[in-house]
This record gives sequence, structure tokens and C-alpha cells, in this order.
Amino acid sequence: MKTTTLKSIADIKTGYTFRKAALSRASTDVLGLQISDVRHADVIDPATLMSIQWEGRGNPPVLKPGDVVMAAKGNENNAAVFLDHEQKVVPSSQFLILSVKNSKSVSPEFLCWLLNYPETQQKISELKAGTKIYSISKKALQQLEVSIPSREVQEKLVEIARLFEEEKRLTHALIKNREVMVQGMSKKLLSGEKK
Repeated sequence: MKTTTLKSIADIKTGYTFRKAALSRASTDVLGLQISDVRHADVIDPATLMSIQWEGRGNPPVLKPGDVVMAAKGNENNAAVFLDHEQKVVPSSQFLILSVKNSKSVSPEFLCWLLNYPETQQKISELKAGTKIYSISKKALQQLEVSIPSREVQEKLVEIARLFEEEKRLTHALIKNREVMVQGMSKKLLSGEKK
């Protein structure tokens, strides 16, 4: 396992500024990515994003498959990976965008996992600046030291995390199902039914 800085394994750039009015306009093939879109997800789902009207010059600066976005503003600095090959998604200026330089040595999914790993999140929180609204600069993130295991270990870590997320989703669905069942039984009992 080698220790290195983020700037040696990924190019880092900032997201793009677009006005709120641009988010409300529909019927375009360009989608806008906001922090709220990745708050509880580690993979960007274009189906949940709002259309925007790109008002900048030229083509919109869209994410490429394998790009990892990290919330650079606020208390939570979640990261999510973009895997879609068809949708045009423009991340807001609230994000830092990391593009892996050599995907044979570092997988984008692993980079996303690593950025969300509690020990890395602790290091990231030490990089924050500001008093009311915390932010992380591109320069500070570039200097963050991380440990990179072999590609085989990266794949195992990503798979373990994926399985855990699936288990959480299924457990949550079971709890919701049980909740509906208990409410139905309670309603029947309150209405005087015996079964």
C-alpha cells in the first residue's frame, strides 16, 4: 500500500456556477447536480436530477463517466461517483470534481469510497475553512494524503461497501413493510375486528 497526495492520483477542478432560475427551466437534456442530490448516495442517479438551461458559452462542462464529485461546502463532505455514459450532468460550484489520472491503478469507485471513509472524512474536516459556512479549497484537497492499496484490495473494499448498502436498503424496506403491517393490525383492532 502506498501513501500519496490526491493531486498525484486525480485532477481536481471546481464545479460551475449557474443561477437558480436555470434550475427551474425544464425540457433540456442538461441536468444540474446540487449537494442535496448526493447527500445520501455514493452513486449519482441522473433520474433524480433537475433539468437546467445552460446559459454559458459553448457546450456545458459535463461530468465524464468515472468522475467523482465531493461536496466542498457545508458540514457534510460526501462524495459520489458518476457512472452514466448518456446523461449530460453539470455539477454546481458547491462541488470539487476529481478525475482519476490512471484508472488501472485507482478505480473511481474506490476513490469515492475512500473519500467517504470515516478516517478520510476526519482528515477532510481538518481542511475546512470558514466560520458559518465551511468550505474546502481545491488546493487544500490536492494536498490530502491518502493510502492506496492494490487494485484487488480496492475492488474488495468497493464490493463490501456495495453489499452493505444493499443490506441497509433491504433492511429499511423490511422495516417499512412491518410498519405498514402493524398499522393495519392496529386499525383493525381499534375498529373492533378480531383478526
